[in-house]
This record gives sequence, structure tokens and C-alpha cells, in this order.
Amino acid sequence: MIAENINDVKNFMSTLLIKDSFDKFLVTDVTIVTYNTFHIDGHINKDFYTNEEFEDINSPLLSSWAKLKPFCFDIIKGKKTPLYFKIIFSLPEMMIEKLLHDNDILLTKENIANLFLNIKYDKGVLSYTTGTSLNIFTIDKSLEKAFDLYISKFISTLS
Repeated sequence: MIAENINDVKNFMSTLLIKDSFDKFLVTDVTIVTYNTFHIDGHINKDFYTNEEFEDINSPLLSSWAKLKPFCFDIIKGKKTPLYFKIIFSLPEMMIEKLLHDNDILLTKENIANLFLNIKYDKGVLSYTTGTSLNIFTIDKSLEKAFDLYISKFISTLS
């Protein structure tokens, strides 16, 4: 797990809310505090769709940032910055598989519950943390280290 502050808040927020850099990430949860507190649960309600519609959207159990970003942008935009926000991203399966393959990690995607990227803005400070959740017990930290390095490089390319 790593926890880092993001110094160039304006550039990062532009990348997060306008560009497509995060669009493939899945969203577990969003909380935005402005004049109200807004909460978005990223879990898809399968019952909202017919079986055919659900198959057509070819979606996992979580919404992508590309789908939720416009709503979040509408809440955040304006002259005043939010008092607080937190976005919990989850790595999609294809990115997990690539991470495992590229780093020769012996775990399977079934061993991994989730890989998280948390982005938080609070009291003028923007930060991110990473987290790993496994379905098995292991003392091997190669996945955590590879994921932390991947996210660090990803964030550094946004500046």
C-alpha cells in the first residue's frame, strides 16, 4: 500500500474529470461533499436491465468511470471547490490480468478480490492510496509491490 499527496491539484482534477485517463477504471464508491453530500454506489443494479440489455452492456458488476464521470463533474464544477470527495476505483479484470502477466506473478485473477485506487480531497489536500484485497492468504507481496509501482507510474504520467 502506498499513500501519496498530489501536488498539482488543478492539473490532476482536469485529468480526472475531463480527460479519459481513468475511464477504464471501475468505480466502487464516490462521495462528494459540496452544498449537499452526494453518494454514488458504483455497483450495477442488474434488475434495472432486461437480460438482453445487461448482456449488451457487457459490464462487470461495477460501473466504469467513463459512465459516472459526467455526473461527478456536474457536481464538482463551479467556482467553489468541494469540501471533500473520495473516489474508490477498482482495477478491471483485464488490467489485473495484464498486471499479473507483465510482472510474472503466480497468483491467478481468482485469487484476487480487488485492487483499489482511492483518491481523496479533504481540507485542500488531494491524495491517493492503493490497496489490495486477496481471496487467499499469502505472505508474498509481489502483487502489492507491482500494483503500487503501476499506480505510481500511472499517476506520474498525468503531470
